[in-house]
Amino acid sequence: KGFVTKCIQLFETTIVRHGLMLVGPSGSGKTKCYEVLAEALTALKGKKSVSGEKYEKVCVFVLNPKSITMGQLYGEFDALTHEWTDGILSSLIRVGAAATDQMKKWYMFDGPVDA
Repeated sequence: KGFVTKCIQLFETTIVRHGLMLVGPSGSGKTKCYEVLAEALTALKGKKSVSGEKYEKVCVFVLNPKSITMGQLYGEFDALTHEWTDGILSSLIRVGAAATDQMKKWYMFDGPVDA
């Protein structure tokens, strides 16, 4: 029952927020929670929600922010050439923003959070 409640809370939070964090100890179900929610929403694709809007497929892009440098993740400016190079996240978001489909895109940083 507790896991389902957490999935419902995550869903309700996604309705009112554009960005959020799932925090908790390792093995507490954070990853599984967003995976199950994405699968459930995708399974409901085309059906009407209580708000009257239709559910859409969810595409999840998972990144471990600790596995690459900040420049590789977000992009970086080269002071020598004065050129900007997109990072992985900025490239994904650029493609997602240009997409004409109705699919929801979730960009997940799944890994440890440092202060």
